[in-house]
Amino acid sequence: MDALRDALPRTRGWFTAIGVLIAVFLLAPLIAVLPLAFTSSKYLVFPAVGFSWQWFDTVLTDPAWQGSIMNSARVAVTAAVIAMVTGTSAALAVRRISGGRRIVRTVLLAPMVMPQLVLALGLYLTYKNLVGGTSLTVLTLGQATLAMPLVFVTVSAGLAAVDPNLSRAAQSLGYRWPSVVWRIELPLVGRSVISGAILAFAVCFDEAVLAFFLVPPSQQTLPVKIWTSASENASPAIAAASALVICLAVTLLAVVALVGSRPNKQEAS
Repeated sequence: MDALRDALPRTRGWFTAIGVLIAVFLLAPLIAVLPLAFTSSKYLVFPAVGFSWQWFDTVLTDPAWQGSIMNSARVAVTAAVIAMVTGTSAALAVRRISGGRRIVRTVLLAPMVMPQLVLALGLYLTYKNLVGGTSLTVLTLGQATLAMPLVFVTVSAGLAAVDPNLSRAAQSLGYRWPSVVWRIELPLVGRSVISGAILAFAVCFDEAVLAFFLVPPSQQTLPVKIWTSASENASPAIAAASALVICLAVTLLAVVALVGSRPNKQEAS
């Protein structure tokens, strides 16, 4: 990296300027939405008028908003647990595959590149024909499918830093593979598993495409509630709900960074 900087002294300023412009472009929607969450106006008007906490109070006390937040939380937690178990298991299994590892890895990563609209339509048509409709359970399975590759990639990266000779040494001492996984590998990649689960929860909590197709009208999640509210009355409560989602996402990313920066007990010892 230092050699690249020395080789391009004249273009360094241009790269910096382009990076700043990209950051401004990405952050501009947040800069526009967050002030509207504190407006005293009854409508979404930019720039914000006055200052008030009333829209946060509306989101946190209104039964419709409360129900959507609880639905999103339940679906995200369940989907994150499923993604954590399946993604971690897949990473451990791929580590032991000697042939065809690239093919298996490509198949496991396919949900990351698959258009969410295609997955949503497939799940909707499948479960509509099988059980006559959709439910939060169908949404949970769909979101777990989307989140599993994140856990798989995160845990695989953690396993790549683990010396395989540790597992071989444990096996030479008489440990079978379940004990090797439970006592050797999982403790060494525990931070990666936790980080992957947190990322999976963050993705599932504010996922909108699958939720729009698979959520019953009486069980809306928070993204669907924001969308329907925006199309009906454009209340500043939408901005308040969006601000809460942004705060949650930033908090989760900070937790992931904190977990990743802490020294492992096995490494410290």
